[in-house]
Amino acid sequence: MKLLAVGMTTHDNNVSYFDGINIKYCKFERTKQEKHFGFDNPWEWIKEVEKMWNFKIEEIDEIGIDFDAFAYSDNAEEYNKILNTQELYYYVPDKSNPFKRYGAKKVININHHFAHSLSTWMLEDKQNKPTTRIVIDGIGNDKSFSIFKNNEIVRFGLFKDSSIGYEMDLAGGWLGVKSLNALDNAGKVMGLQSYGKIDKDFLNKLKQYSIDEVKEIFNTKNWEKHKNDELLARLTPLDWIKTVHESIGDLLVNLFKEYAEPEEIISYSGGVAQNVVWNTKLKENFKNIIIPPHSGDEGTSLGTIEFLRIKNNLNFFEINNFPYIQNDANPLDDPSEETIKFAAKCLSEGKIIGWYQGNGEVGPRALGNRSILMDPRIKNGKKNINKIKKRENYRPFGASILSEYCDQYFDTSYEDSYMLFTKNFIVNDFPAITHVDNTCRVQTVKKESGNFRKLIEEFYDITGCPLLLNTSLNINGKPISGYKENAIHLFESTNIDCMFIGNEILLK
Repeated sequence: MKLLAVGMTTHDNNVSYFDGINIKYCKFERTKQEKHFGFDNPWEWIKEVEKMWNFKIEEIDEIGIDFDAFAYSDNAEEYNKILNTQELYYYVPDKSNPFKRYGAKKVININHHFAHSLSTWMLEDKQNKPTTRIVIDGIGNDKSFSIFKNNEIVRFGLFKDSSIGYEMDLAGGWLGVKSLNALDNAGKVMGLQSYGKIDKDFLNKLKQYSIDEVKEIFNTKNWEKHKNDELLARLTPLDWIKTVHESIGDLLVNLFKEYAEPEEIISYSGGVAQNVVWNTKLKENFKNIIIPPHSGDEGTSLGTIEFLRIKNNLNFFEINNFPYIQNDANPLDDPSEETIKFAAKCLSEGKIIGWYQGNGEVGPRALGNRSILMDPRIKNGKKNINKIKKRENYRPFGASILSEYCDQYFDTSYEDSYMLFTKNFIVNDFPAITHVDNTCRVQTVKKESGNFRKLIEEFYDITGCPLLLNTSLNINGKPISGYKENAIHLFESTNIDCMFIGNEILLK
């Protein structure tokens, strides 16, 4: 049986394909090299996917689509009426346009948040799966969050009142954050808020608002009223966002406590699940929380393909080499031991290297296959990386550490393979990766992690330092490199000292 799942929202379009044996995945921003890429119409992707995986759409037995009617004019009013019901999926009538263009035997539209909620399947214990699934994002149809129990929706919030993702975008505008795409504002605000101080009195005032009143928590008029002066409010924006950010973190913990037990296995996804500060608060209260690296909209096709599996009563899918599943260009050769040793030597000499290996990671964060790497002990290292990345100086950089050394350098030892939490430093000798609040977003690299693990081990053998600064192989506003030529262009147009593409080495 052949199944196809498509994430067709206004941005971050993606597709997953089950060919009867394996799962394949593509996020189109990597192939198009346009960040947050979305197609102009909901059928334009067909020819590209047919060519990519060598099939005809008529061969597909069933298609599942996370379709955003808000994005397209054709029959938008009709689709909105259906999408705003509590149904989690529905068969698309043959007469419907644009779905009739797909040509598959069956086409099903999946509720956006339901698709998110099922997207953690590859991280779940097959015998002990989550019964509570929580999704929080900017907007999914007209919903901002949804809570599922045993795959039935039990609570939701409306975009107009309770969109944490959207309010974080707006907060970025009020704070003066600059982004080529507003979808990047929330991540920048997350880094910026660490420079403020919590106003305890204001934090207490914000406790009056519920999850359905998020708009009021972010309402700057409340800050002006608290400061009793508009000018004073405008002069203390970092304290405002720090306090609001703290308030939202507490609100999320309370929401989870309302619907889940502390020891329960919980699936958590949606764009808001990219906030590592809030994730850390949740992890402290729910140790068995599952958050995928693809928690944003790029994960909806993975959730939809899982729905199709369940619906068709198929065996559990296997997904090879997760999270390195992008359908981008894999170098012809792996790096040899000599190449890895040379790369480690370059790093030990203070050089900045590009590391392009295997297939790209799913999700927005570099996990060792599409990375820019540097010795984190270099005092002016952050400044040097920022020149390459064209990033704002207030934003922090993540790191990758050999897993067995994590608790020697950070105060939390739980593994985080996907850079989804923050850790506080115990040993603080790493200026390039230390954020203003003494935290770092850290990837723990396990012993089975292949060539990236070998690289850090070689660096450790030379320097005694078991971690590296690790940031994605791109510049601000551009997607992570998906092809060899992207990596070469980045090398030639920036101050990266060395580029390693498979076993190929480029030097300046």
